[in-house]
Amino acid sequence: MTRKTLSEDALPAPLQNTARRIGANIRLARRRRAITQDDMAARMFVTRKTLSRLEKGEVSVSIGVLMSALWVLGLERDIALLADPAKDLIGLQRERELVPDRVRKRQDEMVDF
Repeated sequence: MTRKTLSEDALPAPLQNTARRIGANIRLARRRRAITQDDMAARMFVTRKTLSRLEKGEVSVSIGVLMSALWVLGLERDIALLADPAKDLIGLQRERELVPDRVRKRQDEMVDF
């Protein structure tokens, strides 16, 4: 049995549910492709137990294992959508707030002709 990590205790319930849903989605994708756990684990270079933990949504499984599973299933393009800066509404708003109303040259940049 794997031991519980601090990250599991600290993760909010909605995110734990999301992890379980992602694991279930990976399991369904694997089964739709008629790939056994043993075969998929071998393609991922992990143990069947690690794949099983991923499919159960255990958050202690590394992001590398998740990325490997998505690659084996042909779903790796979805990884690029995670933390997309173009969809970071808070970051974009803060960036807009930092843009000055006026732009002037600094004194040390002024050139005498």
